Amino acid sequence: MAFYRTIVSQAWKSTWHNKYLWFFGLFAALLGNGGELEIIFRGFDDNLSEGLIPSLWGLAQTGIFSKTALVNITHLAAKEPFSVIATLGVLFILLMLGIFVAWLAIVSQVGLVNNAARITTGKRHDIKDGIEAGIKRFWPIFGLNVILKGLIYLFFALLSIPVIASASKAYFSANSFLFVLAFLLFVPVAITLSFIVKYAICFSVIKGESFIKSIKLGWQLFAKNWIISIEMAFLLFFINFMVGICLVIFFLVMAVPFLFILIVFTKLALFVNFWFVVVSASIILIVVVAFVGSILAAFQISSWTGLFIELIGRGGMSKIARVFGKN
Repeated sequence: MAFYRTIVSQAWKSTWHNKYLWFFGLFAALLGNGGELEIIFRGFDDNLSEGLIPSLWGLAQTGIFSKTALVNITHLAAKEPFSVIATLGVLFILLMLGIFVAWLAIVSQVGLVNNAARITTGKRHDIKDGIEAGIKRFWPIFGLNVILKGLIYLFFALLSIPVIASASKAYFSANSFLFVLAFLLFVPVAITLSFIVKYAICFSVIKGESFIKSIKLGWQLFAKNWIISIEMAFLLFFINFMVGICLVIFFLVMAVPFLFILIVFTKLALFVNFWFVVVSASIILIVVVAFVGSILAAFQISSWTGLFIELIGRGGMSKIARVFGKN
């Protein structure tokens, strides 16, 4: 594990000693902070028909795309135009805010890759370098992220067709079999796409390659080092898992004094103070999760960047290959 230990150790030192990377990590985490295994498990839940495409299914369930909803909006606009205009104005502001956050997430992802590479190679670096690189390489990296998400959800949708069809019937065994088959087909595709895009982003940001060529080089690098990539993914997932456990323990410990205060306020019928404690606890929860998530995102992207630099430089050998090579 010396190969991975060196990369992970360097990534942690870079993340800890260059705290401006946490700012990038805060927004880059919005693109997904759980790595390849998060992509695999996110779409699957206990409901076979809804779990494959939960976001689209949930949005459709609200009825927002229905004819009735559009008719109601039209009637409301005729009766209360000011209310409709105010609502549309708020929605427009929220849309613009969402676009800005998405832009900042891509810029932060590029900034992390760029500055992690500069730190690893001993070059000058600061937050300005990261932002400039993010603006310069925004569209290629945006395209790579869209391709990754789009292909994965498209594959989800295609696999969900036979599952949903069988779910409408009372054949549980066939339904379960199709679900397992869909999962087994999805796993290698999702992992492969994720690694290709990850390496393509590094080629685009660090080496300045074109959009198409970065994808081609990303595929070649993954094909040559797929075992190393999977081992690295499991190592980072394990670190994520342990951090998650530590967070749960931390929140359980912190919950004791808050629960005690809540019980006291409830007994004294102090409802104002009761809600003050609830809101305070929620704010602390959100701040801690965002803080840890930003550090974790910066650390993970730095780790993958370090691995990329090693693979295109000196190369590497997987742990499995080293173990069997000794026998």
